[in-house]
Amino acid sequence: MAEQGSGRSLGSYSPVDYMSITSFPRLPEEETGGEQGPRAGEEDTFLGEHDSDPDAFLKSARLQRLPSSSSEMGSQDASPLRETVKDPFSSDCSCRQDSLTVIITACVTFALGVTIALIMQIYFGDPQIFHQGAVVSDASRCTALGIEVLEKRGSSVDAAIVTTLCLGIVNPHTSGIGGGGVMLIHDIRNNISNVIDFRETAPASIHEELVRHYWKERPGILVGVPGMLKGLSKAHEMYGKLPWQEVISMAAEVAHGGFNVTHDLAEAINESRGQTFSNTFLETFLPDDKPLMAETFIRRPDLAAILYAVAKGGIEAFYSSNLTQEMVSEVNAYGGVLAEEDFSNYSVLVEKPMQTVYQGHLVFAPPAPNAGLALITALNILEGANLTKQTPRASALHWIAETLKIALATASTLGDPTHDPSMPGFVKEMLRESEINFLRQRINESHAAPTEHYMPFYNLETGSASSQALVVGPDDFIVAVVSSLNRPFGSGIMTSSGILLNSQILDFFWSNRSNRTSFPSPSNTVEPGKRPLSFLLPTVVRPAHGLCGTYLSLGGSNGDRALTGITQVLLNVLSFNKNLSDSVSNGRLHPDLQTSLLEVDGDFPENDTLGLESKGHLLRKIPILSLVHGSRRSNDLIIGIKDPRSKDAGASTIL
Repeated sequence: MAEQGSGRSLGSYSPVDYMSITSFPRLPEEETGGEQGPRAGEEDTFLGEHDSDPDAFLKSARLQRLPSSSSEMGSQDASPLRETVKDPFSSDCSCRQDSLTVIITACVTFALGVTIALIMQIYFGDPQIFHQGAVVSDASRCTALGIEVLEKRGSSVDAAIVTTLCLGIVNPHTSGIGGGGVMLIHDIRNNISNVIDFRETAPASIHEELVRHYWKERPGILVGVPGMLKGLSKAHEMYGKLPWQEVISMAAEVAHGGFNVTHDLAEAINESRGQTFSNTFLETFLPDDKPLMAETFIRRPDLAAILYAVAKGGIEAFYSSNLTQEMVSEVNAYGGVLAEEDFSNYSVLVEKPMQTVYQGHLVFAPPAPNAGLALITALNILEGANLTKQTPRASALHWIAETLKIALATASTLGDPTHDPSMPGFVKEMLRESEINFLRQRINESHAAPTEHYMPFYNLETGSASSQALVVGPDDFIVAVVSSLNRPFGSGIMTSSGILLNSQILDFFWSNRSNRTSFPSPSNTVEPGKRPLSFLLPTVVRPAHGLCGTYLSLGGSNGDRALTGITQVLLNVLSFNKNLSDSVSNGRLHPDLQTSLLEVDGDFPENDTLGLESKGHLLRKIPILSLVHGSRRSNDLIIGIKDPRSKDAGASTIL
């Protein structure tokens, strides 16, 4: 358990002492062939051309930590992490200089830094220091809980586990223990990444004919085997530091102590009126037939009891217990085919992520049946387009729109490689340089083309709801988790113990499901034990060479729009050199393959719409396409940014 985890001892978390200036700076140790520093444009543009006044500056800028003693003077460009051994960041991210130059530069820099800090303190109040780590999630309450884990010196994965479980309590319409998710973990120091896939699988007794005939009338048919707790348990086994009981109990206390209903949950409850739900669901979220309002204080003692049992007895308290029997009985009462053996046979996948190099950075994303291949394909095509901030805006947006059509068509073809022997070959073909060049050359720089001009595509159904938890911690790990129940509130089946069950089967394709003209994908048909196509897309970015440069952790929601949203945020940072705040908040576009319309959100500039229309794009305005949160580490500065389109999300840091 925690004592056997892989977490390392961390440096001090004590506050910075700005006035500790009595000792003389030491000289840096001699280096032996460190990597070169980052190229221009890799650092975050915290003070851009538009940030000329103090108020605008404070919205986007974060004051870097000043050294608290002479021992830190030799590595002003080093990692913010303070350890008892020499930090590799100090050799990779600093320049070689002779001793005298180092002494003079250090003294001048130090004096200037103290002066700036004092001026900032006098005029703007306490500076906000981003030093040790950041947590970002869809609910500020859960973000604060993740920060609390880091303050207890838990690992980044511990913080991600607690934050994810909290989101299932506070935003039960998007995720929970009755659903599943995907976690991407990146170890910065060792450049090792793993994907933990704990998405729901189809029950052993399901078959396509059953689903095709009864999926609308029998909500129990939509329920897959939940993977949330098994996946988080596996993550803790591999990377946890705090005891399992302590980690799970922290989330349980949110349910036990109570919380305020989020705006997003209140809106989802109100929009769900008239749908079919179990009695327990109605009693919980629509008491006396009145939907819960935003900011209403509620408690979930039912969920708290389950989590306390799991904290004490492990995941068997969920997967082999009375709870298991209760879930099976409830699902089958609504026409499902779930069995206890489905729970005992469920297994978590630990895989290597897909990756590519874009603009000097490694980009990691989960493999099929998750849509990581689609993201990688888009970046590979755009790498050859050489988009920069000097590229005319209309031309850049046109390239992005056409490339995203190809990415979405690629995603529509994906399926579970453990059930489809043709899938590995398709993935390999899409990664070939010759295929990427062919697709890039198909793009007409002057005019939009229909998606079938590039490649065949299949139905993509309405996007699912999901939760995001992002952690960049002091242990030099980056963690991104996206979890879901599929559509809001999943199947609508809630057990008497308070477990809201998923509707994962809706992510499969079958014939006659809709009136759309395209056909269902043969790789994503319903089969026992199979995982369907997914747009749960935790994404991590790091420098392709060395340790010095930009690191990103991103997550997105709203189905296929998460793919297009994450791609555009990546382009904003890596190609257009925008800071993360602007990259997340800028307007986004999304090609709808079925209608051939290009959707743009409410933040999309009017001038950009005119530029797209001049190239033949037919536009449709949508208030919000997706929510994309992010966290960025640039050498010794860590910042978390929530999508401003969310009323409930939170981004916080630990000193």
